[in-house]
Amino acid sequence: MRNPRRTAATAASLLVGVTLTTAVLTGLASSRSAVAEDMDLSHPVDLTLTSPAAPLAETVLPDVRSTHGVVEAVALEGVVARVEGIGRVPLLDVGPAAAVIRDATVTQPPAGVVTLPHDLLPGGDVPRRVDVTVDGHTERLRVSTGDGWGEAGLVDTATLASLGGDPLPRAVWARADDGVDVEDLTGDLGAVAVTADADLHDGLAERAWVELQLDILTGAVVALLGIAVAIALIGIGNTLGLSVLERARENALLRALGLTRRQLRRMLAAEAVLLSVVATVLGTVIGVVFAWVAVRTMVDVAVDDAAVVLPWGQLAVVVLVAAAAGLLAGVLPSRRAARVAPAAGLALD
Repeated sequence: MRNPRRTAATAASLLVGVTLTTAVLTGLASSRSAVAEDMDLSHPVDLTLTSPAAPLAETVLPDVRSTHGVVEAVALEGVVARVEGIGRVPLLDVGPAAAVIRDATVTQPPAGVVTLPHDLLPGGDVPRRVDVTVDGHTERLRVSTGDGWGEAGLVDTATLASLGGDPLPRAVWARADDGVDVEDLTGDLGAVAVTADADLHDGLAERAWVELQLDILTGAVVALLGIAVAIALIGIGNTLGLSVLERARENALLRALGLTRRQLRRMLAAEAVLLSVVATVLGTVIGVVFAWVAVRTMVDVAVDDAAVVLPWGQLAVVVLVAAAAGLLAGVLPSRRAARVAPAAGLALD
């Protein structure tokens, strides 16, 4: 209270640093969540092995399941059909795929619908219905589109049964473990695909690349903001040091009245922590508001209905680190004040 402007300026510098840090952490967490949902839609399956012609050998599924980093794998039966305007396309029964897919809105077509990859459609035009022929039997099916599982059409169990033919294993879909080495897993399954004469589609690599960019962005921004917070904490130490000099006679009087050195250091440490925690809490609240505005104005443009995700763990770390750093910033000033003898302090002008 002796110099409120100086105290307010010091707290404001820490408040700005914490506000920016909180806003960035919350904004990146919200962006990561929105991107993850979009990646689930764009790449609903981590890895697929699809045979365009001959059925897969019985050893392919065990080989995929035994690969390090694969959590679950399923074999999908299907037939080779002739699709109007496209040609010969494997049609897969996606009924058993629920255990490995990340988003079922694209890969689970209803009865009477065939889901085709965008790349197979000539000129990108999506017809409403197409004729699908299997062994001379033709069905006219409605068309939906998607991507993320390779060059194969998807149908449900009832639709595949109505088409006839002899369904055989023609694809293996796999889900990867979180945190797996993407390059190693892709290489291992690539070797299995070559042996089985199958096409490997790697949606996991696309997801990992996007997550890597977010990790790099997060680390770079937080490191820069950490420097700003460190400078602000130096300001707290400076403010507390000046306060100790200005209150030398008051501290000496308290010592003369019975305040011990430990109690004096504890009092000054409490002041430093109070200063840092108040600035940190206010900065956290303001930063969350800024992040909400940023998500609504920036992320919503790329991803519809993006949710604001609060990284509670990271925000708690920011508060704890700021409190601990404020305590550390008050160590030297409090030790200096405690070393002054009461008589010497009272003799100061």
